[in-house]
Amino acid sequence: MSNRKIQALFASQRSRLLSKPRALKDYKAIDAIVHCRTPKLGAHYYECEQGHRVEQPHSCRHRSCYVCAQRARSQWVDRQQQRLFDTPHFHVIFTLPHEYLVLWRYNEAWFARALFEASQRSLQQLLMQEEHGGFRPGILMSLHTWGRQLSLHPHTHCLVTAGGVTKSGAWRESGEYLLPVAVLKAVYRGKVQALLKQAFEDGELRLPPSMTEPEFRSLHRSVYQKAWSVRIEERYNHGRGVLLYLARYCKGGPLNPAQLLGSTHQRVLLRYFDHRTRQQQVLTLSPEQLCERLLWHVPAVGVHTIRYYGLYASAATMNRACRGMPGRLVVTARQDVDTVDLLQCRSCGGMLHCVGVRWPGDVRKGNSLYKEETSGIGAGGSVQQVVEVGIASGARINSS
Repeated sequence: MSNRKIQALFASQRSRLLSKPRALKDYKAIDAIVHCRTPKLGAHYYECEQGHRVEQPHSCRHRSCYVCAQRARSQWVDRQQQRLFDTPHFHVIFTLPHEYLVLWRYNEAWFARALFEASQRSLQQLLMQEEHGGFRPGILMSLHTWGRQLSLHPHTHCLVTAGGVTKSGAWRESGEYLLPVAVLKAVYRGKVQALLKQAFEDGELRLPPSMTEPEFRSLHRSVYQKAWSVRIEERYNHGRGVLLYLARYCKGGPLNPAQLLGSTHQRVLLRYFDHRTRQQQVLTLSPEQLCERLLWHVPAVGVHTIRYYGLYASAATMNRACRGMPGRLVVTARQDVDTVDLLQCRSCGGMLHCVGVRWPGDVRKGNSLYKEETSGIGAGGSVQQVVEVGIASGARINSS
């Protein structure tokens, strides 16, 4: 299957990847991707009234695994459409200067939090000023760490309402333009630099072994002199387009298997869109190089890569108040969707019922990726029998 291409590459390179020292999150990602929906993670067993039995291996549910990300991505889009206001939006992109990439590799979690903090504070601080609108916006923000060639390129994508609520509680439009880009760049640069300086002085920042304290201070001063990359795209009549773009990468990692044109033991052909030439290009990498690049973008443990601020903050009193406002603040109508998908037997079309569960190593809670694999039914495997036969939840599966 096409969505198994990345899994197949990691499986072929697993021994090489695990032989190198790396962060624990990378070891976990490797094994999760390789073993997703294989007997290694255990399985649920289903049976129809005609006696056809089906084994459905468990998903790893790792956020960098493309195999099990499709359903989660669809569910995320559905939830976000209920959150978005029916009003125009702007798409704003904040980028971390490449001079700081050497620090990023040693402080991924800190930099991720700092990018979110600096981006949302810059937007909210300026938009709350009367000369720039004087309103509190809704902001949905996503962290991406890759470029089109899977290089390290940390940046945040922000979906910002083209208007917001003033201090008096009224709705105010932003017009065709959100903010002066030059002003936004200066404020964003100042906030990142201030956070970085404070973290260094507080001992929260880990310097690379090759970097001394004077070298860090010199680097910090030099970055003030360069133009930081901040883009404000033209206003969209609604936020759905940007939302769907963000959804492509909210689960499953930065690479779509459809971009892989072919692979051998020596090379992999990766198709990507070059935004400079506006044309499709092909990049050649070894299988190990491609896997290494994908591991660069496994999020740090505990870091949420999607966040909400202002009127879109889940706990914001303003968010609840705005949903009752007339006009442009009508929330997209929710469609009643049955969240339970019945499993059907492909042999007879009958309904499948869950009759047993096997956990990896007979572990009953969670996925332990380092337990010994157990055999399947009929081969001495450990199967937990379900006392109450229930309707399975999931997709249509094959009983052959």
